[in-house]
Amino acid sequence: MGRRALASQWVAIDSSTDRREWARKLARAHERGLAGATAQPEVREVIDQSWRRSARARVDPIGGIAPLVMSGDEAAERWDESPLRVAEPILRELLADVGTAGQQVVLVCDADGTMLWIDGEPGVLEQATAIHLERGSGWSEERAGTNAMGTALAAGHPLQVFSAEHFAVPVHEWTCSAAPVRDPATGETIGVLDLSGELATAHPHSLALVEAAARMIEAELARAAAERTAALRERQGARRGVGGFPWEAGRALPAGAAALRTSFLGRDGALVEAGGRSVRLSPRHSEILCLLSLAPEGMGAERLALELYGDFGKPVTARAELSRLRRALPGAIVANPYRLAVEPRDDRREVEELLGAGRIAEALERYAGPLLPGPEVPLVEEARRRLDDGLREAVLASGAPALIEAWLRNPSGDDDVEACRALVALLGAGDPRRPAAISRLRRLLAPGR
Repeated sequence: MGRRALASQWVAIDSSTDRREWARKLARAHERGLAGATAQPEVREVIDQSWRRSARARVDPIGGIAPLVMSGDEAAERWDESPLRVAEPILRELLADVGTAGQQVVLVCDADGTMLWIDGEPGVLEQATAIHLERGSGWSEERAGTNAMGTALAAGHPLQVFSAEHFAVPVHEWTCSAAPVRDPATGETIGVLDLSGELATAHPHSLALVEAAARMIEAELARAAAERTAALRERQGARRGVGGFPWEAGRALPAGAAALRTSFLGRDGALVEAGGRSVRLSPRHSEILCLLSLAPEGMGAERLALELYGDFGKPVTARAELSRLRRALPGAIVANPYRLAVEPRDDRREVEELLGAGRIAEALERYAGPLLPGPEVPLVEEARRRLDDGLREAVLASGAPALIEAWLRNPSGDDDVEACRALVALLGAGDPRRPAAISRLRRLLAPGR
């Protein structure tokens, strides 16, 4: 059959193709691909590239199946909190449209490929469960190999995957069409919509249906956002900023609005305050917020993934974390690139500014401890060392016993032998603080400490 002329390079099959015959040819190409063959005429470039990524991710091509990354109940709870939840009527309408055309299911995954919602005929749902096509399963490409949902997320465009184009053999009896859904305000991918069924249901129009439904969902998201913005403006009125975050989603900080205030020092989880509301972030979200504070020009998903996870970081994972963080801090972060949309004020920045102004005592009083002491994110570690070293050097250079004592009481200076020696040297023989300083130095110098 050779490479077919299709209406779209993302469509897997045309209406005149013999499905079973083409599935057999793809199965043989799949076997050759696993043996190392490349540039096969039956294999589209988008699939060949996905197979390569799946192999690098060490997905099992023979017995591999999408893992269950959370319980169905947990996935249902996440669905209830998802912005995509407003699209359920559209999903059911799509299901009704395709119900008479074949045995298929409609499903939605979030930005990291975790399935949050699925519906269809009971018999088809039972077949789907056999390959973990169910709530709580992880269909990202690095978890499940080439599949319409995960590969559409990885590639950033709609895609149809037919039979043995799937990387994992257990999914070869399925055909799937998927389209990413983006936040209309920021352009950020927040999930993916998919239509899946047995091979006989494969049709090029399936992808067009899914794409149209995805655009309808985006329009619904835009409408809902506009309604929320209008309600927020009406509710706040003259009391703008009271009772919630005072900025609008996807927009820069309005003139006169309160700044985002964050405490990073001496804690693993950042504390964010604005408009009378406070939010305590998880360690991972604290790292992301700190990175964006350190890089006001912004970061793309690729750089964020590299900073957070190293060379094996996946942009789709970073996007998923950003999506959750943006729900926790509505309107505080915009995309393309990801950056703070509000004036950043945090205790790290304040200590640096006080040091720069020579106000060492105030800087030391404001310094609650190391910057996010738990994480090992290189850029955060560098900022942590820079702040610690700068404050320590300023304290020692001051020659003021009271400042050195305060430094030694701080978690960062608790075991600072050089600072303790400096304090002992500065305190005169009759100073009542000297015996305690000497005792502390002896403890620090004790063998085996």
